[in-house]
Amino acid sequence: MVRSGILGLMALFALAAAAQAADLPSDKGPALYAPPPPVFSWTGFYVGATAGGAFSHESVSLGPFGSLSTNPAGFVGGGEAGFNYQLPASNVVFGGETDFQGSTLRGDYGTLATAAGPASGSSRLDWWGSARARLGLSFGNVLPYVTGGFAYGDVHDNVALGTANFSAGGVRTGWTAGAGVEYAITHNLTAKAEYLYTDLGSVSTPLAGVGAAHTRAAFHAVRAGLNWKFDWSGAPAPITSKY
Repeated sequence: MVRSGILGLMALFALAAAAQAADLPSDKGPALYAPPPPVFSWTGFYVGATAGGAFSHESVSLGPFGSLSTNPAGFVGGGEAGFNYQLPASNVVFGGETDFQGSTLRGDYGTLATAAGPASGSSRLDWWGSARARLGLSFGNVLPYVTGGFAYGDVHDNVALGTANFSAGGVRTGWTAGAGVEYAITHNLTAKAEYLYTDLGSVSTPLAGVGAAHTRAAFHAVRAGLNWKFDWSGAPAPITSKY
């Protein structure tokens, strides 16, 4: 009898405790969700390095003695710096870039028999650079673009006619234009592939009273590069909910 009473009393306490727990307010708040990642923006300054190859078709006119031609090729590589600005709520990106490249672009014109003796020549590009505008359309972290602007380079031409040698060398200026595509690997690291055509103009080298040698410095460059982008005002912070 006593045992049955104790068991009944314990059951009553258990039911009362369960009812009280059910009446307690829940401490669970609204479900928390991870904020979406920040939207990528191309806006910011950047520095980087590029490397690739250059090639050309060049000719030298020897006045009354005919002409010579060559198809030089070589390595180009160097550094670059620039900035991009992506218009708010738009995929239009514009900016500017400057670069400086070393070059092993060399060409040997061969030999041509003339009335004044054998004629030969060579041409080389030691370095070049540019200051260009860029305009692109952003597709998230992919940026195809066109580019163009001012170019300069150190060009040296040498012509031999008979036993005489004639040379012209120094910095020439001109223009460059091309296109490329850039891909954002991370928020700050981007990779690009680019094509540029550069024209540094023509020069005439007198051939000691028997005419002049006319040469033109123009070449194609295909290169790849890596850039490190510095955000315009720091990385965008994700939006978090407040309760």
